[in-house]
Amino acid sequence: MNLKTINAIGKTCPVPLIMTKKAMAELSENEMLEILSDNEVSVKNITHFLNEHKMTVRTETTENGYRLLVSKTGVIPDDTNVKDYCPVEQKKSAGYITFAGPDHLDFEKEDISLMMLVKAIQTLPEISEKPDKMIFMKYGVFLSLDDSPALDALKMLEATGTEILTCGNCLEYFGKTDKHSIGRISNMYEILDSLSKTGKVIYL
Repeated sequence: MNLKTINAIGKTCPVPLIMTKKAMAELSENEMLEILSDNEVSVKNITHFLNEHKMTVRTETTENGYRLLVSKTGVIPDDTNVKDYCPVEQKKSAGYITFAGPDHLDFEKEDISLMMLVKAIQTLPEISEKPDKMIFMKYGVFLSLDDSPALDALKMLEATGTEILTCGNCLEYFGKTDKHSIGRISNMYEILDSLSKTGKVIYL
């Protein structure tokens, strides 16, 4: 299948949406559309726009931002106003990120470090100022797996707007990529970029 690419890096709404609509109109049945963007809000708007018109979208993180792969499985009417898809309601920022990257956790037996880490995560949904993002690295990635004792709490946090990022290299190292169950698999660029831009980091 052929791949058509539009580069929306450095562009903000509504420009990426205008580019996407035009490209989808020109896309043939044997082509896929690749959209490159470095703007998280634009990616959310594009995804909302495409999903609403029954397109199939897969989102990946890259060193430069995001890559969307789109299959033309729906129809976008010519009179669709892309500016209607620009507003995205944003969760009020709490100004902090939590980082869980312990060097060791014993998941096979009772471990005080694991117990306290899970308890901290389970308490976060109860506080008023929930984290903007939660980052899991090293042994912390086990908490984002499908058998995580903290999974229910993480699902509640994600539902209220907390973004959950898990180190992809760490998952690969432990052979747990296929067990990842919450949030997004991320990379070092996005993780460091997030940490460098936040007001404060709480280490769990």
